[in-house]
Amino acid sequence: MTLLNANEQPSDNADTDKISGNNPLLKLWNLRILVRLNVFNRFYDRYGGLHDPETMHILGLPELQQDEGVDKKIVFSTLRDTLKTLESQTLTFPNDVFSTNIAILQQSLNLTPCEINILRFVIVSSSSTGFNLVVETLGEMSNEQIRHTLSVILNLPRSEIDNAIRSNGALRSSGLLRIDTSGQYMRLLHSCFDVPHSIKHALTQEQNNPAAILQCFFKIADPSPLLIGDFSHLKTDVDLLTCYLRSAEKNNAPGVNVLIYGEPGTGKTELVKTLSKHCGFELYEITMQDMEGNPIDGKDRFAAYQLTQKMLANKEKAAILFDEIEDAFPDVNFSPFGHVTRPDFKKAWVHQLLEENLIPAFWLCNSVIQLDDSVLRRFDFVLNLRSPTRNIRRRILDKYLGPLGLSDAWMAKMAEHEHLVPAHAESAAKIALHLDAENTSALEKNLERIIGNKLQVMGLSRKPRTVINRETHYSLEYLNPDQDLEALTSGLQQNHQARICLYGAPGTGKTAFAHYVAEQLDKPLLKKQASDILSKWVGEAEKNIAAMFDEAEADDMVLLVDEVDSFLLDRGTSQHSWEITQVNELLVQMESFNGVFIASTNLLNLVDAAALRRFDLKIKFDYMKPKQAWALFLQVMEEHDCHLKKSETKQYKTDLARLDNLTPGDFATVVRQSRSLNKAIHPRYLLNALEKECKAKPGAGKSIGFM
Repeated sequence: MTLLNANEQPSDNADTDKISGNNPLLKLWNLRILVRLNVFNRFYDRYGGLHDPETMHILGLPELQQDEGVDKKIVFSTLRDTLKTLESQTLTFPNDVFSTNIAILQQSLNLTPCEINILRFVIVSSSSTGFNLVVETLGEMSNEQIRHTLSVILNLPRSEIDNAIRSNGALRSSGLLRIDTSGQYMRLLHSCFDVPHSIKHALTQEQNNPAAILQCFFKIADPSPLLIGDFSHLKTDVDLLTCYLRSAEKNNAPGVNVLIYGEPGTGKTELVKTLSKHCGFELYEITMQDMEGNPIDGKDRFAAYQLTQKMLANKEKAAILFDEIEDAFPDVNFSPFGHVTRPDFKKAWVHQLLEENLIPAFWLCNSVIQLDDSVLRRFDFVLNLRSPTRNIRRRILDKYLGPLGLSDAWMAKMAEHEHLVPAHAESAAKIALHLDAENTSALEKNLERIIGNKLQVMGLSRKPRTVINRETHYSLEYLNPDQDLEALTSGLQQNHQARICLYGAPGTGKTAFAHYVAEQLDKPLLKKQASDILSKWVGEAEKNIAAMFDEAEADDMVLLVDEVDSFLLDRGTSQHSWEITQVNELLVQMESFNGVFIASTNLLNLVDAAALRRFDLKIKFDYMKPKQAWALFLQVMEEHDCHLKKSETKQYKTDLARLDNLTPGDFATVVRQSRSLNKAIHPRYLLNALEKECKAKPGAGKSIGFM
């Protein structure tokens, strides 16, 4: 027997006739409705007789269709006699694809004859418009009437019907059968019951072997090439999960549900596969496509999940992976009063789904923003899988790109891509196998472009996080702070924990000092600017703040936040609640951070007073002293192989001393300018350019009167 696709309308072709006309069940069910449920007169009067070709074909009475003079009583008598004859016979089902598949399902789930009859009724009856014409004549019915009607149509005791369609019965708990529980008192029979389209489709397709029918709902997950050691940055969570999962399996604990969320490509699926193998579990994955490659909608995937839970209920050391759960859970609408869940979403049903499952389940998604809070609370273990830290990114690159013989310097540079995830490295390695690069340098350039393109399309920077470029030799001697920086650095080398605020005019060396500290501590520097943290989405900035502290601590990095005044505003002047929560979040993270945190600002007066009290040190970086400026002037000249004449030394020294707002950053700016303009560095050029930089600063009004 062949069934129609649930999205198709029956046509008048031979296949449709074969579906409805050659099925003895449809004939039997139609006759019971017309005769036993006293619908015949209503149907006959509504349609002026039995003229519908498909209905007459189903009933096996096509000859009456041509005879306009047949008395209504004779037609009813014929139908009644036909029904008695059918019911006196032993009904045999055809040996077709559907019957074979439904028998496999019955055996796999240990369904009762009543349950399988109800399932067969819902699927088969939905394929016939002729049958639906008869069913519609029943009209709207109450729950009690629907159960009675089903009992009569299937000729089964009412108690068996009630037992088969109970909420915790095999049909509904396995997701095979959905019953409309919208709360409407009166409903039509054909709109009351529903079988997911994916299940209908699977049951009507010929499989290679009996077990293949089950693969339409779930499959054994492909193995991961990664090892548990590749997730060392998640060691604490992995250890907790391993202990929990092994103990829960040993004690048959129900309701084990793990939610893992994070940006696409961060390795969520690979983590679950690796963790399952590490725990000795066989992992089964809920399918996302049907046999023809079409996506399965969310409600049907939930049904497949329920079915998988039912089929694996007695299997030891098994786990289930439900990926991309955003498609299965309802959309959440946002209003001024918060988010509102879609009205047809049954929270209680999902809550039960997450509390009574016998097989541990992993639920994966990219974002939890659309998941209702009541649903989130049902997950007993939640893990936010953020983008890998710098050290882990380097390990990822070594794993996927290491065999290509790339330079260590290039690998180190690419590891600075803060949004690089395993998927990027894996796809780059795949393409690299087909490239015909002339040398290592060419291959590195191509791979850099491939990875950059992938990041760019996601709205991310295509270039790695830059390391500070020093235009001149760095020395603490050129800085003018109000604290002893050498003593501070020495102290940090002994105790790698501090909260330091650097403030002062731009270019005075605040950021450069943070880089210097990281170098002296032999730690990488994690630099964040306001643009990396602030977001137009409420609550997102707080998440970014927490994430940067987590990353810095996980990778043992010195954390530098530039322009901290942009979001660490005085809460007394805040006009929005989110401005206050940003400050609160930073204060909480600062106090619990086990590392070196450095914040820099040009506008200390704007920073929240309570936040300033949290810093162990507040160090002011002032403009250079004349002696410092002269020493750096001579150094720049020497670095560019240019020397002053003895007769000029005094004048240049005097003129330079008149620049009372000079900073080390000004020297670096002038050196970069000379390269851009292709001009050679010489004393007059350097002095004039420095004067120009000083005059351009806000509040500058002094002139040194060069001739």
